[in-house]
Amino acid sequence: MRTILTILITIILTSCLNNEFEVPTPSGEEMNTNLNRILDSIQNNSNWNLISFADLKTRFTSGDLPLLINKNDVIKGYVTSTDINQNFFQEIYIQDSPENPTAGIKIALNLRNSHTKYNKGREVYIHLKDLYLGETNSGDGIVAIGGKIKTIDTKEIDVLSQNQLNNHFLRSAITETIIPNTIIAPEISDKNIGTFVRIENAFFTDELINQSIVDNKDDFDTQRQMLTCNGFSFDKTTIETSTFALFSSSLLPSGGGFIEAIVTKDFRGDNFVLVLNSFDDLVFNDSTCETLDSNTFTTIINEDFETTTGTGNFNASGWTNFNQEGTKLFKTYDDDDTNSRAVKIGSFASRNPSSISWLITPSINLNNTDREFFSFESSNTFPDKSELEVLISTNWDGENINIAKATWEKLPAHVVNNRELFSNWVRSGDIDLSSYSGNAHIAFKYTGSGDEENDGTYEIDNIKVVVK
Repeated sequence: MRTILTILITIILTSCLNNEFEVPTPSGEEMNTNLNRILDSIQNNSNWNLISFADLKTRFTSGDLPLLINKNDVIKGYVTSTDINQNFFQEIYIQDSPENPTAGIKIALNLRNSHTKYNKGREVYIHLKDLYLGETNSGDGIVAIGGKIKTIDTKEIDVLSQNQLNNHFLRSAITETIIPNTIIAPEISDKNIGTFVRIENAFFTDELINQSIVDNKDDFDTQRQMLTCNGFSFDKTTIETSTFALFSSSLLPSGGGFIEAIVTKDFRGDNFVLVLNSFDDLVFNDSTCETLDSNTFTTIINEDFETTTGTGNFNASGWTNFNQEGTKLFKTYDDDDTNSRAVKIGSFASRNPSSISWLITPSINLNNTDREFFSFESSNTFPDKSELEVLISTNWDGENINIAKATWEKLPAHVVNNRELFSNWVRSGDIDLSSYSGNAHIAFKYTGSGDEENDGTYEIDNIKVVVK
């Protein structure tokens, strides 16, 4: 009898211990119930809103303290990354559409093998109330959603807990095919972070061919530089791979081809990098691409500003220098670092509540040529939150009063970023204009204000258009 009693007590104690430490796993029905509740609230409760990624991301500025979201806002997205090959760890990237996305965002989460629940292409909804918007590494420029503030650094967010995942990060029954957005290297910008892209005409230099994608001397990540043909020159792109990736020993191929990967930034946020879901997304089945021969093209615009004098507002035949708002215009100046002349624009000390300034090229006839390329160089001096855009219009009539009324399309130009050293000049890449026709104008549009956080300065030089 004593033996039977002892056995019963042991079974009861063991059962209690197991119940105490076992982590419950929510069923699919629980996930569906939570999602249905959220979807019903969005449809029937005016205090619940399905918002855009852009709306959410504009609420946070890199380097600021994390923002606690106190509204019943919800975002809908599609998973672009996967940890199936261990190249992503405790993070998921999502974008706002399975094809032609406008934005992506990072989710920091306490979940390994997340691909088993949040597989690539999975449609997900995130209930944002009581979560944090910020950065997992303050100042890196990667806007993320997390579950709390880190205890060791109150400027950074920490991962979503298991409980938060079950209540806030909900998947639907839908899995879409993620169509990569084909872009060129100079096009990569903050808006691409978290999105799935494809870059073509890529290859590795001879010294990297047959080297492993991860250097065995690195502890955490390896960066390998890839080149792409773009007009008359090569663009540089960086592939970053975790030393823990299952394909870390795979060898970089010869020849040329394309890469499909997630856009993000390196640890400090200084440079954009591409991160692979799988080594199979590096497809090199072609020969190495070749650049165009510049000797077969004719230069029709070549403005290096060397013939200008003084430091006043830039004025040259055919060019338009116009301030839509504010008082600032593009000015010529002597660049001591390059011993050459250039133009600059900035709203420092302007006291203008808004500055919008345009520098526009003479008209370019795109009907009589087969190929046309545009290029320039840019630098900055404490750009702050001011912005320099490069735009093209084929319906502007040349009148200043109609500049804002014309249709302007953003060109895929590489403009200097705000982390670049002020003395560095960055080349735009060779921007192909062949898809446009008619009489075109190319514009540099500066947006800022006299406010201390928005009054930065940009410099531009060596503006060139060539045709064939």
